[in-house]
Amino acid sequence: MRVRLIVSPYDSGQKLRRMGCGPDRLLDEGLAAALEADGSNVEVRRIELTEAFPSEIAVGFAAMRAVSMQVAAALRDRALPVVLAGNCNTTVGAVAGLGAERSGVLWLDAHGDINTPDSSESGFLDGMGVAVLTGRAWTRLAQSVPGFTPLPDARLILAGVRDLDPDEKALLTRSAISVVNDATIRKAGAEAALGPVLTELSKRIGSLHLHLDLDVHDAAVAPANHFRPLGGLTPAEVGAVIEATVARLPLGSLAVTAYDPSVDPSGITAAAAIDHVRRAVSGAAEQRRARRSA
Repeated sequence: MRVRLIVSPYDSGQKLRRMGCGPDRLLDEGLAAALEADGSNVEVRRIELTEAFPSEIAVGFAAMRAVSMQVAAALRDRALPVVLAGNCNTTVGAVAGLGAERSGVLWLDAHGDINTPDSSESGFLDGMGVAVLTGRAWTRLAQSVPGFTPLPDARLILAGVRDLDPDEKALLTRSAISVVNDATIRKAGAEAALGPVLTELSKRIGSLHLHLDLDVHDAAVAPANHFRPLGGLTPAEVGAVIEATVARLPLGSLAVTAYDPSVDPSGITAAAAIDHVRRAVSGAAEQRRARRSA
């Protein structure tokens, strides 16, 4: 199976700073070699932006545009696009490249990322990725992303969530987005907690984008970044979610985001992330084999 690793090493407009260092750490820890050992043909493409005067918003949307084009190119070449990015909002570009008009998203994250410029108290663009993806924020700039179409709420699942602002809670209550928090997954297990919503999503989509913000993990077990609220899932629980997902839905693309190596000196989170990508790619390869033999 062909896998294309698309590296976007930017965080809040800065290259190779904080979470922008995460993609290269995963490569240094052997992600490509692990996928090749599993039988994949792996290639790496790096995104290099040229903004003369970088700013969070301009660079954030430039990265989305570049990722969209790289994902679309990978799909044309029949490769599975795996985006390694500093910021979660890069997934907007991945879904645009995949084709939002026929896709669904499982968004694994400690946070809701559905703040808008009007609701955000921090002004952090990366806390608005879901709002951009669903057409709630930055609508004019979002149209500059090749292939962008707002994703309907009913084709989005937020899973592992445990830290929502009051305005985010209100927005989600009024939405048709499915929300499965971390406590539900821990108590019921991945199959019971997510199986019904995944099955329902499978009726509406042609392919899935799997978004993995590594702070969905319990920071006491696998720290990912400085934005880490209490609680969360173990690597085994996240792995079970990924397995349940790729068993039900055709994986079209994957993004791994929000990993700051400075909070993970032992490399435990990097190892977990590599294992998660291997599980997802293995599931996608099995899906392709099943379709060929059908």
